[in-house]
Amino acid sequence: MHVPESYHGREQAFIKHQLLETYLLRLFMIIGRHQNNIRYVDCFSGPWQEGSDNLQDTSIGIALRIIQNCREGLKKMGRDVKFHTLFIEKDKNSFQKLQDYLASVPQQEISTKTLPGDFFELRESILKWCGPDDFTFFFIDPTGWKNVVEIPTLTPFLKRSNSEFLINFMYDFVLRAHNQELFREDMQAIFGEVPDTEGLTPEEKEEYLLTLYRKRLKEILPASRKKPRAVSVPVLKPTIDRTLYHLVYLTRHPTGIIVFMEASEKLDLVQRRTRAQAKQEKREAQSHQIELFQSADHIHAEKHADPDKVKSYWLNILTTSPHRFGIEELADMLEETGWFESDFQAAFGDLEKEGKVKNLDATGKRRTKFVHYGKSERLIKVMS
Repeated sequence: MHVPESYHGREQAFIKHQLLETYLLRLFMIIGRHQNNIRYVDCFSGPWQEGSDNLQDTSIGIALRIIQNCREGLKKMGRDVKFHTLFIEKDKNSFQKLQDYLASVPQQEISTKTLPGDFFELRESILKWCGPDDFTFFFIDPTGWKNVVEIPTLTPFLKRSNSEFLINFMYDFVLRAHNQELFREDMQAIFGEVPDTEGLTPEEKEEYLLTLYRKRLKEILPASRKKPRAVSVPVLKPTIDRTLYHLVYLTRHPTGIIVFMEASEKLDLVQRRTRAQAKQEKREAQSHQIELFQSADHIHAEKHADPDKVKSYWLNILTTSPHRFGIEELADMLEETGWFESDFQAAFGDLEKEGKVKNLDATGKRRTKFVHYGKSERLIKVMS
């Protein structure tokens, strides 16, 4: 997959929109099976830096396209689900573009509403529009960070039940600011404390800061039978090997975590190909020479996690007594490690070949799926 011309110079937006499109489609089809109303809130709609006049390459156009497809798909299943969308934007010029675009596209039974103004100031109005009961997906994708990702800012939304969130966590800023005296109050608001990352490697810092932030988000969610869950996926700078931001996903549903991580795994390959293309274009611009082969064409799927670490993880959680591994257990594993299901499947298959683990409920030939979590199969560690 090559980056469309409209995204050149803003490849990170392409990655973000690919994840949004892939995940929302599956989410709404799942939620629509048992919810009569679905609400979608784009808290920082823009459009800004759009690459085409019709705004199809913005979160606005993508969301409306997905919702229309889902509505039609659910109707075929006998489900007449009503979709309601809310778009918020404070910049006057962008807001006018937003209104003009919404007026120009046929909504086809999708309810749309716009609110001009600042997200922070409009929080009460947003929650009033959502109401107390309908499932609501909040897409929080700012160009800045102040009065956005802080826990006190998000608390009114986090306390709402029947909600899910995709939050753009501005990691590049946080990394540079978290240990500066000037930003102590900001860090306190974001993390509930001033993070101490002294002596940590860059990788350890990233893991620590994201784990702490996800933990703080989950602490605010109201009490429920289902525990809060959060995972995140990094979006890197197009031509520099450094994280620009993390897309943090917050839910109470184990299936949501599994679906989001499946979408993230697909995004992993797209992101590596996108960055390879951006780096090649940068090299060509600097050398004024066109390279013979497309770098992105030679990027293939690869293991996300160290196979030895995943195998060790399996051996640590398995015992010689049978234990069932279902959807809840898989969601726990994905959330705890940030690895993909394919990492766990491959590692379990290797361990099984080595005679160290066994699936007591395995039947037939298995090439890539060694554990069927939907069937809650019994797994054990084999005594050596």
